[in-house]
Amino acid sequence: MTQQQATEHVKAGKDSKALVVPAGLAFAQSIDKPPDLDLDVADKRHRSLMGTCLAACTVVDSVYKTHPVGLKCTAGRPPGGAAHLQAVAWDTAQALRAKDGRGGR
Repeated sequence: MTQQQATEHVKAGKDSKALVVPAGLAFAQSIDKPPDLDLDVADKRHRSLMGTCLAACTVVDSVYKTHPVGLKCTAGRPPGGAAHLQAVAWDTAQALRAKDGRGGR
C-alpha cells in the first residue's frame, strides 16, 4: 500500500506544483534493510523517536536540499543506527527525484 500511496502523493504534487517529501517511502525502505529499527511505538499508529528522526531527515533533504548524513538527529541510537536512518532518507529522496522529479532539487 505504501507504493500506491506514494504514487498518488507524487501525482497530487505534480498537479499542484508542490514539493513531495517521501517520508512514507523512507519508512518502507528502512523496514526492508538492516538494522531492524523500531520506527513505531507499541500502538503501531505513532512514530517512535527513531521514526520521527527518519521523517525529519527526509524533510531536511527534500526541503532544505541538505544531505542528512551527519545531522545531530540520532534518535538516541549509536552512530551506526543514526547513519542508517540518514542514509535511507537520502537514498529515498534521491530515488524520487530521479524517477519523478519531485522532492526539491
